[in-house]
Amino acid sequence: MAEQENHRFNSFSLGALEINYLDKRNPVLSIIWSLFIPGLGQLYIHRVLTAFFIIIGLVVFYYFSHFQEAVLLLLLGNVQEATSVLKPEWLLFLPSHYGFALYDSYVNTVENNKLFDKELREYLKENYQNNNFQIKRIKK
Repeated sequence: MAEQENHRFNSFSLGALEINYLDKRNPVLSIIWSLFIPGLGQLYIHRVLTAFFIIIGLVVFYYFSHFQEAVLLLLLGNVQEATSVLKPEWLLFLPSHYGFALYDSYVNTVENNKLFDKELREYLKENYQNNNFQIKRIKK
């Protein structure tokens, strides 16, 4: 509805938690950052609070699943002990956590890019386009 009414929106926001501004970002790069550590893709697109909660959630899931202990035991060659120390009910949270971080960073990057394009289009129309400009349709 706001798009049909041509409503203006704020392209720069300075808040207590973060500085938000519209700019063009690469969605593939936000996915790659989120693959390394969930939450880095959100930091890439300036969503600090969301990134904080995702990273804290990741730390909690790794801690309660004993994943780091299992990796260490696996590297030492104790396969049986590594599998016995894992807590599967906590370990199974990790794929959905990674999936959410990937999806959220990708979708929000694409939506921010759309907002950036719209804001740039309106800015160029207001400041650089002649008011009498019309596109002529050519009949074939």
